[in-house]
Amino acid sequence: MLGGWLVRLLIAVLIIRAIWSLVASLVSGASGPRQVRRPRNMQLVRDPVCGTYIQQSRALEVHARGKTHYFCSEDCRRKFGRRA
Repeated sequence: MLGGWLVRLLIAVLIIRAIWSLVASLVSGASGPRQVRRPRNMQLVRDPVCGTYIQQSRALEVHARGKTHYFCSEDCRRKFGRRA
C-alpha cells in the first residue's frame, strides 16, 4: 500500500518538473535569443582551409610568402602545406 502511494507521488513530481521545464524554456525562448558576448580583446582569425574561426592565441601559425596564416588544427595546417 505504501509503495503504490510513493510511486504515484514520484510520478506526479516528475510530471510537474517536466511541465516546469517546458514553461521555463518557452518563456526564455519568447524573450528572444541571448546575445553571446566575447571579450573585446579576443581576436578571432579564420582558418583558410576549413573556414573555422578560432582565437588567435590558440591558433597554429604558419608564415608563408610574407603572410601569417592561422589554423585550427595540425590537419588543416598539413592540408594547406600540400596545397601551397
